[in-house]
Amino acid sequence: MTQSKFDNSVWPSVEQIRRGWESQPQEFNYECTVEGNIPNEISGSFFRNGPGLLEVYGTPLVHPIDGDGMVCSVSIKDGRAHFRSKYVATKEYTAEKAEQKALYRGMMGTNPVDDWKESLERQLKDEKVPDQPKFKNPSNTNVYFWGGKLLACWESGLPYSLDPVTLETIGRDNLGGALDESNCLAAHFRYDSVHDRLVTFSLRLSLRKSTRLFIHEFDRQWNLVKQQIVEIEQYNYAHDFLLTDNYYVFHHTPFYNFTADNLMKIATMQHGPGQTMQYYPEVPSGMVVIPRYPAPGREGQFKFFKCEPFHIYHHINAYETETGITFSSVCLGEAFTMEFEGKFSLFNASAAPGRVYSFDINLALDTMTWKQVDGCSCEFPTSNISMTGKPWRYAYLMAAEAGKPEIPYQEVIKFDTAQSNRQVWSARSESGVIGEPVFIPHPEGKEEDDGWVIVQMYCCKTHKTQFVLLDARDLSAGPIARIHLNYHIPYGFHGTWSTLQ
Repeated sequence: MTQSKFDNSVWPSVEQIRRGWESQPQEFNYECTVEGNIPNEISGSFFRNGPGLLEVYGTPLVHPIDGDGMVCSVSIKDGRAHFRSKYVATKEYTAEKAEQKALYRGMMGTNPVDDWKESLERQLKDEKVPDQPKFKNPSNTNVYFWGGKLLACWESGLPYSLDPVTLETIGRDNLGGALDESNCLAAHFRYDSVHDRLVTFSLRLSLRKSTRLFIHEFDRQWNLVKQQIVEIEQYNYAHDFLLTDNYYVFHHTPFYNFTADNLMKIATMQHGPGQTMQYYPEVPSGMVVIPRYPAPGREGQFKFFKCEPFHIYHHINAYETETGITFSSVCLGEAFTMEFEGKFSLFNASAAPGRVYSFDINLALDTMTWKQVDGCSCEFPTSNISMTGKPWRYAYLMAAEAGKPEIPYQEVIKFDTAQSNRQVWSARSESGVIGEPVFIPHPEGKEEDDGWVIVQMYCCKTHKTQFVLLDARDLSAGPIARIHLNYHIPYGFHGTWSTLQ
C-alpha cells in the first residue's frame, strides 16, 4: 500500500477532511439560503450523484465507491434555489433497508459475509448475468436528464430511472431493450450536437479473457438509432470515452487484468475487483480508435495506438484535424491504485496525481504523440458539452494547484489550451474541499465560456455543504453566489446541468 504524502500539520487536517465522507442518512427537501446574487439567466436544475452512506447498518464500507447512491438536485429559478436529495431505491438498497443489515458485496471489497463459501452460495442463488459475478449496484456514479428520463448510473449494472422533480425511483431501465445483452450502462456519455444524440456505451466482460464493447447512440425519444459492437481480445475497463464527428476513442488501460490469482482473490473475498487495479506490465496501454461509420463488412474494427502506462478515468474533449485526432485527458501514472488514501481520497492521488495530457493521433501514419500540458493535480474535468467533438479551448478541473499538496482538491482551475487565459479560484482560505465543477451555459451565450460554473464545496470548519457559483469568464474573481445547505452531504462523484425546472 502506498504511503500517503499528505501533510497532516496543515488546516484542514486529515480528520477534518474525512468528515466530508460521513454518512448522511437523511433525505432533504427545502428552500436554500442564497448568499450573493444568482443571475436571473440561470434557470434549471443541477443534478449530482454520489454515495450517501459509508456504512450499511453497522457494516463499514471499504471504499466510498461501494456506497448507496444519493441523488441531489439544486433547482434554480428567479435567483432562488431549492435543494432536494433522495436515495436511489435500488433492488439492493431496498432489500437491505427491509432486513436492516448489509447483504451484498461491493466492487471495492465491502463484504458483510465472512465465509467465502457462504458468499458464493448467495451469489449463485441470486440473479446474475453469465460470466459476471454478482455485486451490489449502488447506482451512485452519475445522473443525467435526456429525453424525459432522469437516469442514475453505475457502470456495471442497469441504470435506474428517477422522477426528475421528486427524485423518487421509478425502477431499473433497460432503455427499451437496448441494454438487454450488456445488462449495464456506463456512467459517462457524450452529446452529439450535430445530430442531437446522446452517445454512451456498455462493457461486458467474459471469463474467456475478452471484452465486448457496446456503443449506443440515442435520439431524444430514446430510440437506438445506432449501435456498434466491438470485441477486444483482452480484459479491459473504461469509465469514459471521447467522441468526434467520425470516431469513438477509448483508452485501453494496463491497470486491469483478471489473472488466475486475481480471480481467486475475488472468489475467496480477499479482494473486490476494484482492489486488484494496479499496473500490469504485460497488458498494453493505448488508445482504441473506432470509426463511427465503418464501411460494410468492417463493423467492429479499430486501430490501436500505444502510449506509456497511464490509467485514464476521465477524458476532456477531442476533435478531428487534417491528419487525425487531437484530444486531452487526465492521466494517472504507473503508481496508481484504488487505495482509499487517507480515508478521504478515492485513489492514491499523492503518489499518482492526475495530470492533464494532450494527445495527437496521425491516422495516416498510425502514430500518436502525447505531452503533459498542466502541472496541477486534478480529476473530474468538465467542459461546455456543446463543444463536444469540436475545436475547444476551455475545461474546468477539480484540482490542487501546482506547488500545493496533491490532495485534497481545493481549487477550481479553468484550463486553457491556448495557455493565455488560465484561471484559478481557491477555497483554501476558507478550508473548503471541492468536487466536480459543472459548466452552466448562458442561454444567449456567444463564446465557449459564456456561462457559469457550479461546484459542490464541503466546509471543513462548519461540517456543512455549499454549492458555489462562479462566473466562467472571470473565474478567478471568486463566487458570485453561494447556495448554503443546512447540513453536509458527502463528497459526490458526477453531476450534470439541465434546463429542466
